[in-house]
Amino acid sequence: MIANLFTVAELEPSALRSALAEFLAVPDLAVDVADTDGDQEARRWDAPVLCTYRVLPLGDLALELDIHVADGTAGALTETGLAQGLAVRTATSVLHPALDLDLPSAYWVATADGRAVRCRLEAIDSDEDTTYRVDVVEEKVADLPRARVEVLPEVIEYEHIATPVSDAFLATYPTGTTASVEGRVHYCLRVWERLVQRLATAQWGPAGRYDRALFQRDLRARDDLAQLVTEVDDDHAEGLRTVLAHLDADFRTWTEPGAQEETARWWRQRTPSPRSIPW
Repeated sequence: MIANLFTVAELEPSALRSALAEFLAVPDLAVDVADTDGDQEARRWDAPVLCTYRVLPLGDLALELDIHVADGTAGALTETGLAQGLAVRTATSVLHPALDLDLPSAYWVATADGRAVRCRLEAIDSDEDTTYRVDVVEEKVADLPRARVEVLPEVIEYEHIATPVSDAFLATYPTGTTASVEGRVHYCLRVWERLVQRLATAQWGPAGRYDRALFQRDLRARDDLAQLVTEVDDDHAEGLRTVLAHLDADFRTWTEPGAQEETARWWRQRTPSPRSIPW
């Protein structure tokens, strides 16, 4: 297994060695720890656990770790499990990539108290080296006090949600540029169905929360569809109306009415059930 991790605190090589040995249940001598800028000839390359660290310039993170664990050394070990084990044993937060999202900035923070918190990690390049800033965390992390605490909208945006009703219609509908009628129909219809699916399943993103601004964005997509249905070509207009009727019915099912239900944009008068409002 290969793991690429970051630590918030700068750890001594001996502390890294002891923590890895304890977590992986191997003798200290089975763990080789070395600075990437140090003497590599003295390393024990046949050790079952190799940890190469790099001291980072001043920023939110102190060390970058490249850890190789030989097959059979720790069973079904994962990068997530290793980060969590190190965090608990070294009393510092440890970051590892969020592999469920294809985003360079998407990371998890494994905290010393055993939590897993999503974060946004920003690389700041300079002429000399790269420093790192943890810009946002979804829960407060004690040793990252400068990070803002908020829901990460990019996590919600990149979450895979099936849109079978939209897909069936769009499979035979022309494509176009982002600003064209065709491009806007493709975008708005899937945004609207994603919201309906979230309402139906009460699955508000990986963190179980949804920003009010995103909910308003989704309603604007339905606003646009009200106009777009009058602009599409005659061959597809009826099909789009049918799809919208289907999705609108589901939206009504999973929301509660407001005081002025019969307004032109009735969807703006409805809200999620008070028990499931995600913001």
